Amino acid sequence: MPAPFDTLLFWLLAVVGVILTGISKSGFAGGAGVLAVPLLALVIPLPMATVIMLPVLLFMDAKTIQLYRRHASLETLKRIVPAALVGIVLGGLAMGVLATSALELITGVISILFASWQSISSSLQRFQQAGWFWGTVSGLTSTLIHAGGPPINVYFLGRQLPKLAWLGTAAVLFGVMNLVKIVPYSLNGFWQWRLLFISLLLLPAAWVGVKLGHSIQGRVDGATFTRICRVLLLVSGAGLVVKGLFF
Repeated sequence: MPAPFDTLLFWLLAVVGVILTGISKSGFAGGAGVLAVPLLALVIPLPMATVIMLPVLLFMDAKTIQLYRRHASLETLKRIVPAALVGIVLGGLAMGVLATSALELITGVISILFASWQSISSSLQRFQQAGWFWGTVSGLTSTLIHAGGPPINVYFLGRQLPKLAWLGTAAVLFGVMNLVKIVPYSLNGFWQWRLLFISLLLLPAAWVGVKLGHSIQGRVDGATFTRICRVLLLVSGAGLVVKGLFF
């Protein structure tokens, strides 16, 4: 039987997940770009999926910051970055003590929740101004499955950030968080040369995704794109719940 990295399914899921993440990060502030890790975790262990994606995300962050940095809200960043760092610490501790099956189950549940985000977000409006809470949750989910976008977008909605300020602030925030996440991943011993090589091979797909997102963000309504991502996220989340419980 071929190793997961040698299968067409792995590379199909990887390329699709990376391109959709790139489109989301550079065109829709990362809110729908949580797909890559849940998709990859269907065929490889969750920690491997997170490690493969981190260098890819750092590449995307650099490109997105280059495009939107002048629009970032420093005031908003000052409110949420410290809380996000707390969330990263909590996420790093969880990854160090929980079994892979438990992490996959948690990832599946988070994925299903995020797939249903639009349905439940209205009930969270009263908490929109709690930057410390959403920053911490964003740091936690970002560390576990690189899914910090949906929680922080609740806060951005409450701040009523204009679209370009939203994109710029999200770009800088996730750039900072992804750099910091190198530390807990290193302390937990997740890095492998083979995984970094796979990350390198996925960089062209990351470049394509960022370019596509930037080119369509001013012309395309994100509703259809987000809907497609939610369906894929729901399916992959359900698959991870089954995998975490029974395999």
